[in-house]
Amino acid sequence: MNSSESPALAAPAASPARAAQLPAAERETRQTTWLVAGALALGGLLQIFIAPGPWALVIGAGTAGLFLLVLSQLLPGRWRETLAGFRFTSTLLVVLSGAAVLGTLILQNKPMEFYESRYGAVGSLIVALRLDDIFHSLWFAGFIALFLAGLVNSAVLRWPVKVRSLGFFTCHLGLIASLAGAGASAALAVKGRVDLRAGGETATRVMVTRNGVPTGAVAPLGFDLRLDRFDLVRYTPEYRVGYYAVDAAGARLQASFDPEAGTKHLLPGGDSFRIKTLTPDAAHPGGKGAELRNPSAVLEVTVDGVARESRPLLAARQDYVRTRQGALVFERREDEVKSFLSHVSILDGGRSQQARIAVNEPFTYGGWTFYQVNYDPRDPSYSGLEAVRDPGVAWVFLGFTLICLGVFYMFYVEPRLKRAPARVKG
Repeated sequence: MNSSESPALAAPAASPARAAQLPAAERETRQTTWLVAGALALGGLLQIFIAPGPWALVIGAGTAGLFLLVLSQLLPGRWRETLAGFRFTSTLLVVLSGAAVLGTLILQNKPMEFYESRYGAVGSLIVALRLDDIFHSLWFAGFIALFLAGLVNSAVLRWPVKVRSLGFFTCHLGLIASLAGAGASAALAVKGRVDLRAGGETATRVMVTRNGVPTGAVAPLGFDLRLDRFDLVRYTPEYRVGYYAVDAAGARLQASFDPEAGTKHLLPGGDSFRIKTLTPDAAHPGGKGAELRNPSAVLEVTVDGVARESRPLLAARQDYVRTRQGALVFERREDEVKSFLSHVSILDGGRSQQARIAVNEPFTYGGWTFYQVNYDPRDPSYSGLEAVRDPGVAWVFLGFTLICLGVFYMFYVEPRLKRAPARVKG
């Protein structure tokens, strides 16, 4: 049979675009699978011998990223294009998102006993697979290395920088700055505690902690931090009428009512009560102002349809009146702390600086940021501060800023440049 009569040759020919696209798609899919699976397998194998940690993450990601970058330039098979391609990037982002979800569902950096009690038999497996410190593991470092290699390859393929591609390179520079900052934070950041007492106690170093647990290490501040005064700010005293259920087990608070004269309140079993009179100050009944000071109240209690008036109940004594199923107590609410703040002095050589540290109002000096974290109600002079030194945070924020600028440029500037006359060159 003549070759021109072959059924295969007689079939409709595939379009050139389709024929060129399928091999590229298959190649990228295959190479992406090998890269992601290889990072997971090799990282999981290495961390049998190398424990997860900040330095393991940074050194592992940096070394592997550089190795992949060089290798992608030397190997045949268009590995560089795969690392810079959309399929690889989207796949890697899905994998990183899955790792983030897993690290959220499994509480990180807890003692072995916690995982055994929380997850049962699976707890030992979680620790064995190093899933108790996912974000410092070597397989996670492998994914970061892939992301870094893909980021640089994507920029190399589009080099040099042009006016019309400035947004793309700005975004990539921002991503690199953010990765560098995150690496610096992971490896070099220090977090610890400073415990002081008012009256001039001074600290010169920080007790280093990890996940809130002291490590036994200390870090020098580089200056003296002195606690001059510690203040507790409390809410204005409040009063209430509390309804307590009384039985053989004791009295239990069931409901709480604001002291509003004339308002009727229903109680369990059909009883009710209202405050008939409310005196702001028992010692000075004619006291001025709305603020209650040592108040007293007269209650009108209705039980089985019969109303009776109580004697004046004094909040200072927590006076009460019985109902059918319990008791109504006129009482002062427990004093609640509104905020607590430390007045400190920084002594650095011949210089002195005063500052105030409060909740949600940190103070920064010499690369350290101090946060007000706790106090001791039994010791009104004690102040607990958290001290953090993070050299990478500025780089992370710089990266975020560059990414925002790059996105703005790509969406609002580049379209105008593309509509410009052809004589405008990048």
